[in-house]
Amino acid sequence: MIKQLTLMLGGIQGEGIVSVGDTLIRALSQAGYYAFGYRTFSSRIKGGHTNYVIDISTHKTLSCDDSLDILIAFDQDSIEINLPKLKKGGLLVYDDIVSVKELLASIAPSSYIILPIPFTSIAKQYGNTLMKNTGVVGFLGQLFHMPIESVSRVISKNFNGKGEEIVANNMKVLTACYELPLENNSLSHQYRLSPVQNNQKKASMLGNEAIAFGALMAGCRFMAAYPITPSSEVMEYLTKKFPGFNGVMIQTEDEISAITMTVGAAYGGVRSMTATSGPGLSLMMEGIGLAAMTEIPVVIADIQRGGPSTGLPTKHEQSDIDFLYYGAHGEIPIIILSPYTVEGCFYQTIDAFNLAEQYQCPVMILSDLHLGLSRQTIDPLDSSKIQIDRGKLLNSNEFTESDMPFKRFAFTDDGVSSRIIPGQPFGMHHITGIEHMETGKPFEGNDNRKKMMDKRLKKLQGLKELDHIDLYGQLESDLLILSVGSNFGMIQRVVEGEQLPATYGMFKMIKPMPIKQLEELCAKYNKILVIEGNATGQLAAIIKSEVGFHRKIESLLKYDGTPFKYEEIHNKIKELI
Repeated sequence: MIKQLTLMLGGIQGEGIVSVGDTLIRALSQAGYYAFGYRTFSSRIKGGHTNYVIDISTHKTLSCDDSLDILIAFDQDSIEINLPKLKKGGLLVYDDIVSVKELLASIAPSSYIILPIPFTSIAKQYGNTLMKNTGVVGFLGQLFHMPIESVSRVISKNFNGKGEEIVANNMKVLTACYELPLENNSLSHQYRLSPVQNNQKKASMLGNEAIAFGALMAGCRFMAAYPITPSSEVMEYLTKKFPGFNGVMIQTEDEISAITMTVGAAYGGVRSMTATSGPGLSLMMEGIGLAAMTEIPVVIADIQRGGPSTGLPTKHEQSDIDFLYYGAHGEIPIIILSPYTVEGCFYQTIDAFNLAEQYQCPVMILSDLHLGLSRQTIDPLDSSKIQIDRGKLLNSNEFTESDMPFKRFAFTDDGVSSRIIPGQPFGMHHITGIEHMETGKPFEGNDNRKKMMDKRLKKLQGLKELDHIDLYGQLESDLLILSVGSNFGMIQRVVEGEQLPATYGMFKMIKPMPIKQLEELCAKYNKILVIEGNATGQLAAIIKSEVGFHRKIESLLKYDGTPFKYEEIHNKIKELI
C-alpha cells in the first residue's frame, strides 16, 4: 500500500486532460483522500502538449513532487517530453492506439513498468472516443482500489445535464475500464492507496473558485469583469451562482468598463468586485484611483501571470507586487491581501469586503496562477467565521435635515467618514474625482488639499501595527523564510518533510506592511530568505525599504513561468542553515 504518490496525465490540449484531472481529484476527495493538481497549458484553445500533475495523499498536500510515480500518456509527445520525470521502476500507461514502438525500443525494459490500455477502443465500443477520458478515471480507480461508487457519483454528476444516454454510456466505459484485468498482478498491491483514517467526503476547489465563493458569502452581489487568463474562473463561478442570490455579473467590453462599473455599483451600496490579471490591471489603475479619491469600497482580485504585455498568459509568476504597491498615480490608500491557500482565498475574500467598507478604499486580493488554477482537496469551511462589517454605513434614520449639508468626506479622528447609500433623504452630496471639501464639492485650496490627503492616508496607519505574517516551522531557529502566495505548499513540503531548522512566514497582507511585526522578526533571526516568483526581488526590496536589515536578507527568485520545485527550495535552505 502507498500513502502518497504523484501522477501525470499528458496529452493534446483541448482533448479533455483537465476534465480527467478534475474528475479524478473530485473522486479522490469524495473517497476521503487529499489531492493537489497543477496543470501546464499553452495560450491556445486546442493543440500542443498539455499535462496535469496530481499529488495524492492520505494527509493534506499543497504541492506536487518533482518526479512521477505514474505517467498516463494519451499521445507520443507526452511520453517523449515527460518520461525523464518518471521515477525508475515507475508505471508508464499509454493508450494502445499511440505509436510507441520506436520510442520504447530506446528504453531499457527494466527501467519502467510499461502498460498499454485500450482506452480509445473501449470508448469507441460504447459510441464516442471522447469517453476514453472516463475510461482513464475508471482504470485509476481500480489501480488505487477506490470504491467504484465514489468514482461513479462524480462521473454521473459531470454528465447529468447531457442526457440519460450519455450518462449511461460513460458509466459503461467507466465500469469496463475499472474491471480490466491487470497482467502485472504486483501492480494491484504496489499502487493500492492506504486506507484513510477519516473517509469523510471532502470538497475540492480552485483558488479562483474559493475567491468567488468567498465573495458570494461576503454579500457581494455585483461583479463586472472582462475575461482574462488566469482569472476568468472567478467570473464564471459567479455567473452560475449569482442568479440564485439576486446578484448580477456583467461581462464588459474591457477592463476600464469593468472597474468603473464596479465603482459605480459600490457607490450605490452594493458589495461589488472585479477580477483580472496584469494587463487588465494596467487598464484599471485610473479607476482604482477614482475609488480611492472618492473613498468608495471596491474589491479587485489580481491573479498574477507572466508578463510584461501579453507575456506568458498561461504561466506562473508573482511579478505584480511592485505595480500594486507603488503603481497608482498620486498617493492613495490601498490594502493588498495575499492568501496562500485555497481556504485562505475564501476567508480573506470575506475580509477584503469588510476591510473595503471599514476603511472605504480599494482592497486587492493578490493571488497567482498556481494558486488560482490548482485544484485541491480542502478542509471543511467554517461558516461561523463569516462576519459582515459594513463600517460607517449610515441608515436613513441616523441623520436628519439638521445634518444638512451632509459631509460625506468629514474630517474624523480615524480618517474614516460616515457614508450613505445615494438617494437617502437629507444625504445629498457631491461625488467627484477632483479634490474636494468635506461635502464633496470640488475645491483646490492648499490647506484643504493637505488635510484631505492626510485624512485619506492616515486611515490605514493602524494596520501597520498588527500581525499579518503567519509563522510555521521551528520558531527558535536562526533562519527565517518569508514568502507569498502559492509558494507556501512547496516551502511547507521541504521544511516539514525534512524537519529543517527554519521558520517560515507567509504574508497575509503586504500593504500596509506589518511594520512592527517585520521589525521584530528581522531583529530576531540571523538570516532571512525571501522566496518569490519574479526576477527583481520585488517583495524583498519592499521589506528592505520599509524596515532595513539589508545585510540579513537574501532572495530566491524564479521567473521561468513555472512554480518552485522541491530541489530549488531545498538546496537554498541547506546552503543557509
